[in-house]
Amino acid sequence: MSEGALSRCVRQITGVKTILFAKPSHVCALLLLALCSACLDSGRSLDWADPDAIPLAARTMADDSARSEALLELLRTMPQSEDSLADPVALPVIQMPPAPNTALGDGVEPLDAARCAQSLRVHRTTRGDVAVWWSARSGGRVHLLTAWRDAGQRTWRGPIPVDTLDQGSTDARDVAEGGAVGCQRPAAGLSVDDVNGYVHVSYALVGPEGPGIFYAHQMDPRAAFEPPIPIVYGERLGAARVGSDGDLVAVVYEDPNSGARQRIALAVSRAAGHVFEGRLNVNAGLNPAANPFVHVMGRAIVVGWHEAPPAGGDTTFLYRRAVAR
Repeated sequence: MSEGALSRCVRQITGVKTILFAKPSHVCALLLLALCSACLDSGRSLDWADPDAIPLAARTMADDSARSEALLELLRTMPQSEDSLADPVALPVIQMPPAPNTALGDGVEPLDAARCAQSLRVHRTTRGDVAVWWSARSGGRVHLLTAWRDAGQRTWRGPIPVDTLDQGSTDARDVAEGGAVGCQRPAAGLSVDDVNGYVHVSYALVGPEGPGIFYAHQMDPRAAFEPPIPIVYGERLGAARVGSDGDLVAVVYEDPNSGARQRIALAVSRAAGHVFEGRLNVNAGLNPAANPFVHVMGRAIVVGWHEAPPAGGDTTFLYRRAVAR
């Protein structure tokens, strides 16, 4: 069996969305990760601190940055934000090849003539700056790329692929529902962890196995990203954001399977993003919800989102907090 065929087989058996040219050594590690995930109890991942969604005075916040900061302030008031996970799940490290190291310019952002407008996200850390963006390809396809500008350096290096398997033209089936086509899809979510330095990315695309929400991370800034894994499959491509604090990682997303009254859902990992333990509804779905936010601190998680009445009216910004066990 060829490496590509073996990798596709593993994806179908385990649900892990591997890159088609993954090496056999990676496949063995992915099989082990899948076996570990079967041993986890998804029901013990978290408890809701807020039984129901709580409105936030969005009119006092001018933009997404202000809303994000307001959620962080709410998170800091939770005593669990000072805690650490009592029993994080230890899983083996997948040995990844070195990341590409081409110079991408000395500007404010890395060079890419094919970058999709409005898709660039940059996160500044003590180890340097990390950027993620969609890069257009033929046939409406896109590649999800990242780059590093190391601390003390002026030049960006990369581009480091996160996911290059988008099928592009099949996005057309989502047009009737307002779904994403080519560069019109939402920007990827980005979090660079302050504890271990891992880069976490969440996003939506149409893979060879179907459309959905996916997640990938990079454990070493000089290494490639580990193979992406699916959060959920569904026809509609929506926004997804990610937050992290050490071993606790949370991905919040517009649920692609929630119908006309779109819901927000949450996936949680207590294994630094190697395995996600369950998918939970965040809101009741009485009003269509969109544009989710998430932050993680200690064992505390806060999720925010917008809701608008189906018949029209003012948009409400709501939040809900949870505590990881």
